[in-house]
Amino acid sequence: AIVARFKIEQENLDREAERAANRAKELDARARQLDTDIARETGFITEAKDTLVRLDADLAAIREAERNAVREEDNARKDLETADEKRISTDAHFAEITHRAAEARAKLKSLETALGERKDTVARIAKQLQVLDCQIRDITEKAPDAEKITEVSERGLKLAQDITGIEVKAIAAEDASKTAQGEARARRDDAARVRLAANAFSTERETIAKLLAPANDGDFPPVVDHIRVSPGYETALGAALGDDLEAPISTDASIHWRRIDVSSEDHALPADAEPLVMHAEAPPELARRLRQIGVVARSEGARLQPHLKPGQRLVSREGDLWRWDGFVAAADGVTPAAQRLAYKNRLLELDRRAAEVLAEAKDTIDAERAAAEAATKADAEERRLRQLWREKQAELAQVRQQLTVMEKLSRESETRLAAATAQRGRADEDLTAAQSRHVEIEAHIVTMSQGEDLEPQLKAAQADAENARRQVAEARVALGGIERDRQIRAERIRHASAEVARWKGRQTSAEEQLTALQGRSTETKAELQNFAGLPDKIAKQRETLMTELARVETERKTAADELATAENAIRAATQALRTAQAGVAQARETNARIETRLEGARHKRQDEARRIRETFEVAPENCLSIAALAADAILPPLPDVDRQLAKLKADRERLGGVNLQADEDLVALSAQLDSMTAERTDVEQAIAKLRGAIGQLNKEGKVRLDEAFKLVNGHFERLFTHLFGGGEARLEMIESPEDPLEGGLEIIAKPPGKKPATLSLLSGGEQTLTALSLIFAVFLTNPSPICVLDEVDAPLDDANVDRFCRLMEQMAAETATRFLVITHHPMTMARMNRLFGVTMAEKGVSQLVSVDLQTAQSFQVAV
Repeated sequence: AIVARFKIEQENLDREAERAANRAKELDARARQLDTDIARETGFITEAKDTLVRLDADLAAIREAERNAVREEDNARKDLETADEKRISTDAHFAEITHRAAEARAKLKSLETALGERKDTVARIAKQLQVLDCQIRDITEKAPDAEKITEVSERGLKLAQDITGIEVKAIAAEDASKTAQGEARARRDDAARVRLAANAFSTERETIAKLLAPANDGDFPPVVDHIRVSPGYETALGAALGDDLEAPISTDASIHWRRIDVSSEDHALPADAEPLVMHAEAPPELARRLRQIGVVARSEGARLQPHLKPGQRLVSREGDLWRWDGFVAAADGVTPAAQRLAYKNRLLELDRRAAEVLAEAKDTIDAERAAAEAATKADAEERRLRQLWREKQAELAQVRQQLTVMEKLSRESETRLAAATAQRGRADEDLTAAQSRHVEIEAHIVTMSQGEDLEPQLKAAQADAENARRQVAEARVALGGIERDRQIRAERIRHASAEVARWKGRQTSAEEQLTALQGRSTETKAELQNFAGLPDKIAKQRETLMTELARVETERKTAADELATAENAIRAATQALRTAQAGVAQARETNARIETRLEGARHKRQDEARRIRETFEVAPENCLSIAALAADAILPPLPDVDRQLAKLKADRERLGGVNLQADEDLVALSAQLDSMTAERTDVEQAIAKLRGAIGQLNKEGKVRLDEAFKLVNGHFERLFTHLFGGGEARLEMIESPEDPLEGGLEIIAKPPGKKPATLSLLSGGEQTLTALSLIFAVFLTNPSPICVLDEVDAPLDDANVDRFCRLMEQMAAETATRFLVITHHPMTMARMNRLFGVTMAEKGVSQLVSVDLQTAQSFQVAV
């Protein structure tokens, strides 16, 4: 306790001395900081005065430009109204000509289709007459023969013997095929696994290669394409260089990197900073910049920042940035340049691993191919035998059917001959009628071909309509540009006015701050003089206290030695006790495990005995007699017993039951086969006719699809330009080789200031505007009286909502369509003609309300 008290007094003196020193340093630093602040505030006042003069001049120039823009906007609105009136008249004329031409084409197409059907009918009836003539000749020539019947009977007996021998060979071939197929499946699984791994590497490599393709179409690739960075340092390099990575190294570009060799004059980085150039392979144009960038731990950046020289900066591997002029930027995700560098490193790793996978894949695929060939040979032999067995069975059935037919032939010949003769007479009458109808249709087609040709008028009307739409679009774009310029100028005036007010306030604040800083500087210097003699007093008190502390420390060490001896004796006794307790616990665990295994063996023996009684209905000790085994005989291996049991079961299933009605069933099936053969002939003829009709429909559908695609694509390009205020977009048809009508559709969009991209690469708002352009493009091909839109403006910002509302107003005027819009956006609701809504429940009752905004606005203007 005495030692502790003296140490506390010593610590108090140390703390008092430290506080005095720290306070002196703090006052000295504060005095220097106040001098710096006074100089800074003086500079702020001068800068504010200069800036106010410049802002006044900018405001005067913007207001003069706004007065000129008002006159330009009036002229643009008049041009738009004139072009819109012309477009409406040309669209009406084009619609009328299109309707007349479509009716003429449809009627001519119907007559051509009917003519083709009549040609097919005449050919079919002529072919039917030929078939009937052949049938009559066959019926007349056929007659029963007794010698032929005997020959067919002997042939049937021989076929039955051959079938029995083939069946024995087929069973053996089936077993060999199953074995080979099992081996082939195992090899196929291994090959599929290797192919899957190779495909995964190939897919990832192709994706990264596409991402690393040149980002621009010019002749100056960015410098990031020439840099290789160590894995893990991509984010650090992206944070250090930022947008400078997009500049090229070619001196022909307006913005580029240039090589400067003055490394001997550059300052050295702080001692704890590692130069970034050690982890990056870059062109010599970037060497000086990389040597002045250091990589440090995230926690060391703030400490080393004050030691940086002009032009130097520090980065962490996570993407934090500390610059020599005091600028600090925390890590905020991976930049595109850092991600591009990471992709390049990943591409090299994929090439190395892909070579290993391909070597493994070759061996596996060779093994798979060998196993597949063996399985194919075994399966082919089995199929050959099965096919031979089926052919022999079919031949036997044919022989038996032939016997039956020969017996019935004499009775059926006269009946079939009479029916064929009558059917031929009816076919002659149908042929005469079909030829007469064919001549009438040809006469109608000649009359239609000599009528009025509407195609020149249709093309001229279409050209006029497209020209009028183009003029309307150009006028609307010009007006939109003027409106956007006026909005920009108004925003600039507002910002400039706010900037003037801000700089005036900043000047006043700087003057007040300058006065306050001068007073605080005087107070700080006076307080600093009071701490001059305090350190000497504290040093004398510390010397007296250290003498007493040395004497008491000697007494404390003697007592501590005696205490340590007693504690060592206690620890030895405790360790011996723990060793004895561990031995007892281990013995108990061993005994418990042995008893558990014994109990499990007893239960397993009881279960097996119960299974023997339930399966064989005998006691366990008598089951050997059922298997014809002596009590002391060696039991056969269990896998051999399982295989023998499976083979016996398969043999039993293969034998099946005895069919005593096979001959009667054969006769019935033969008759059914004749009927089905005749029906198959009719179906094949119908299929041929149907395929011809399908081909004609596909051809006509392809033509109509192309026409509709061109129309929708034109509307889509115009609406996209209107919604985005510029840019361009188009639709591309992805045709299917199997069915031209089952192809896909690709959307290529280029918003203003961006490169062409597919829909999946655009932002959420851009995707919404592009989708709206496509939906309304399809809608304009056949407008309906009513269109319901459910919260389509939810993903859009205010500027895009305004464009969307202006588009709806234009479409409502052009198509006479009434739009019902479900929305929560205030800008959309303000642009509607009438609002419908439900009030919040008041006393448990909600009400439907409706407001006519046009009437309300007119009433407000009148008031």
